[in-house]
Amino acid sequence: MSRPMLSRVNMVCLALGAFIAGAAPYAVHAQAGDALAHAEQTCLDNGVGPNTVAFDTCVARAAHAYVNGEPEAAAREARRLADARQACMSYDIDPMTLGYHQCIASETHRHVATRPVPGSAQQ
Repeated sequence: MSRPMLSRVNMVCLALGAFIAGAAPYAVHAQAGDALAHAEQTCLDNGVGPNTVAFDTCVARAAHAYVNGEPEAAAREARRLADARQACMSYDIDPMTLGYHQCIASETHRHVATRPVPGSAQQ
């Protein structure tokens, strides 16, 4: 094999290796198709509509719960996102803005912070 051909093969292998190494961290976050399908349906059933920040967040969180075998947690997340979505919409924030995204994050955090701890005297 000639020197330029060997160099070209090395470059192709190097580029392919770099691509695989760069894509590997993203593969860890991939969800199983079945979990995504269940998560999407759970979010839709709880009133979180598609093509929104709330829906994307809901699906990601619910799918994570389904992958971990916690369908009750998936439903809780969907209800929490639905509540956050309703609150942000009541503030008349445009859903296509960064403010809406921040509102969703703030409202979901607030719902976690105000939820009573099981077994506490607040129940």
